[in-house]
Order: sequence, then structure tokens, then C-alpha cells
Amino acid sequence: MTILLVLNAVLAAGGLCFAIVAALRPSALVTEDADGAGVHFYARMYAAKAVPLCVLAAVVPFLATGAVPGLCLLGAALSQVTDAAIGLGRRDLRQVVGGTVAAVVHTLLAVLVW
Repeated sequence: MTILLVLNAVLAAGGLCFAIVAALRPSALVTEDADGAGVHFYARMYAAKAVPLCVLAAVVPFLATGAVPGLCLLGAALSQVTDAAIGLGRRDLRQVVGGTVAAVVHTLLAVLVW
């Protein structure tokens, strides 16, 4: 269980880092034209939601068991599944694999802490 807790925290921290990079410099993550004001706007909106969710997914399982961390982790897993689906549509293997692995770990831990 401890290994899964740590792996979950590492994956959530990775998601946090990607969200921050997306907000500050979308062109680092997007291969298409990433210079428009709309791209920056949506990258910041993504980060505004992803950063708190990543922090919850990383920290709450260390503090409690039961429904609260389980729901936090399932929310994070759903977010990662969505990211993986977007990556699939863009044919971005890194996004698909990263989102899928994170979703599986979040879900497994949610089941264990609930």
C-alpha cells in the first residue's frame, strides 16, 4: 500500500508540473500553433482545475481513508482518462500512456482506501 501511495503522489505531482508548464508556456506541450490568446486562456483554465485536483490526489490519501480520499482519487482518475482520450484523438502516445497509467493508479488506490 505504501508503494502505491507514493506512486500515486509522484504521478499526481507529475500532472501538477504539466499543468503549470501548460499555463506558463503552452507551446512547450502543444505541437500545433500555440501562440494565440485563446491557447493561453484555455491552458490557464486547464491549470486552474488541474492544480488543485493534483494536490488533492497527492495529499489526501496520506491523511485519511474512506469516501473523501476515494472520491478525490476517482475524480483525478476520471480527469486522467479524459486526458488520455484527448491524447488518443491527437495521436499523442505519451499523453495516452501517461493518462492511462495515472488513471489506473488513482483508481486502484481509491479502491484500497475506500
